[in-house]
Amino acid sequence: MKKLLLLLTILTFSATSSFAQIKITDNLTVTGFFDMSSTYDTESKSNNLSFDQFEVDFIYNYGHGLSAQADINSLSGGSVDLEQAFVTYKTPNGFSITGGKFLSCSGWETAEPTGLYQYSYSATLVYGGYQNGAAVGFGNGKVGFFGSVVSSVWDGSDTSFDDLGFEAQVAFTPVEAFTAKVAYLWEDMGGFEQSLLNGWAMYATGPVTLAAEYNYLANWGESGNSGYGWILMGNMALSDKIGATVRYSGLDTDTDGKFTEITFSPSYTITDNWGVLAELRRDIDSEVTLFAFESIFTF
Repeated sequence: MKKLLLLLTILTFSATSSFAQIKITDNLTVTGFFDMSSTYDTESKSNNLSFDQFEVDFIYNYGHGLSAQADINSLSGGSVDLEQAFVTYKTPNGFSITGGKFLSCSGWETAEPTGLYQYSYSATLVYGGYQNGAAVGFGNGKVGFFGSVVSSVWDGSDTSFDDLGFEAQVAFTPVEAFTAKVAYLWEDMGGFEQSLLNGWAMYATGPVTLAAEYNYLANWGESGNSGYGWILMGNMALSDKIGATVRYSGLDTDTDGKFTEITFSPSYTITDNWGVLAELRRDIDSEVTLFAFESIFTF
């Protein structure tokens, strides 16, 4: 534990000073983040200090409803990859069409660490991934509809349209503080058809954010393997800079059995561009405890 505390101290004081979002031209902007962490778990009893992710996103607004985005991503200091790249056309009445490689519409927890309320992902991380295909959407501020045809729902490297996947989602925002979304994902896996029903709701008002999610899995990874997963999450902003999150999540399938976890995560905002958080996570079934500290710098 002494080594872990030393690593946390080094990580805290090595973060970069903040910068504003970069505007290249009137139409082109660049944004991104650096993500670093230190972890320790009671099973391996090893301390880890790592540069987890670096990402740069190029966003181009052509005007007249036409825009494009390309995200360049590097994980753990390894190879640099094109995470997603797509073009979107949106009409004044709320209809949109998107083509390229883009992120699935499913799931409460975001794909990037900048959108998480804690360091780790939930136990029920079964969402679709980055997908090659085309999508359409329509929304009026209260109700929204989304549908896509993709080469694969869960495999972003798949570019073949021999076995297609589909997604559909309905979103409800009856009042500003409440959002609910229900999505259905389906893919022909060759020998069987895998599907996911994902539904979540969020209530955010003042300093409080509450969220709940339920997932139903059918033919998950193999024919006949079904299951379900869930998330219950609460976040409280204790001040303009300090927040705290509690999350309980789990996944239960016929093949792999039940896995649950509970997480507590306090966070501190140093500047508008730099934040740090700590995490204490207990994997209940395996009786493993994870300690983590994370520093995220955005630009």
